[in-house]
Amino acid sequence: MEAKYDIHIMVQVAQMYYMDGFTQEKIANQLGISRSSISMILSEARDFGIVDIRIKNPQTNNDELSDRIMQTFGIPKCYVIPVNAKLLRILTKIVATQGAFISEKEIKSHSTLGVAWGTTCYECMMAFRNNTNLYDVHVVPLIGGTNRIASEYQLNEMVRIMAEKLQGTPSFIYAPALADTIEDKQLYMKSGPMQDIVEVWKSLDIALISVGAPPEYYNSKMLFDPFEMKKTFESDPMRPIGDICARRFNLKGEFLQNDYNQKIMGIGEEELKGAGKVICIASGNHKILSILGALRTNTIDVLITDENTAQSVLDVAKD
Repeated sequence: MEAKYDIHIMVQVAQMYYMDGFTQEKIANQLGISRSSISMILSEARDFGIVDIRIKNPQTNNDELSDRIMQTFGIPKCYVIPVNAKLLRILTKIVATQGAFISEKEIKSHSTLGVAWGTTCYECMMAFRNNTNLYDVHVVPLIGGTNRIASEYQLNEMVRIMAEKLQGTPSFIYAPALADTIEDKQLYMKSGPMQDIVEVWKSLDIALISVGAPPEYYNSKMLFDPFEMKKTFESDPMRPIGDICARRFNLKGEFLQNDYNQKIMGIGEEELKGAGKVICIASGNHKILSILGALRTNTIDVLITDENTAQSVLDVAKD
């Protein structure tokens, strides 16, 4: 079933109506659409599982699961979003939107924010309000560019939009994310603009990232049982289970020392660990093992995910 209305609009209207207590007429006036449309948007929000009869409030937190994640993996903060959405794109939208509200509270004015690419990070940045009351935030990309034309991979443009929302200044990377050779990367990294970016990476206040699924998923959209595949990935320490800013790691949480990672023009493991706070937003069954590996890298300070994913990560970790 295809959504008639934009998912972000459905989430926004549902939040205003069910959580903020606005009338449909007031929502219509604020958003500049008809009252009848508000009613239909709320109806579709229920159909897509964004709102159910129990009114699962995505602005609340599943404290029990959050505490278990924090205790199991030793991270300072975790937010587990209650949501029943079955479609991955809707789940991603909801979790990323809540990630924007949470991240807004973590970011401070006069700070430096590094951001990554991908669908989740893109949806999160698009969900940021234009009137956050934050200002003078320096926004910098955490990885170079790509030839993918999808908006979620146009990181320089995402940085520009984010800087506008935070009344700050952007910095850009004019280099590919993956160099053709290690020698090419070394030449790029010696350039003045890249040296400036690297210096910023060394003093980040906040990094906003997600976790990439195993390469097999993107190559074939293969969905595998994480319990069955766990032993396969554990037995092969050179097999990547996911990536952070395109830098691949294994299920043990070790960043791989291979040619691929050595050609990545993006923030390194040590710079990421040295950031003041790393916020990771990730959800979905295809990322269960990837999130498990990412939590073991000791780079994540704040995890934002959904209930089903959080429970599965815990189940696989103790299996």
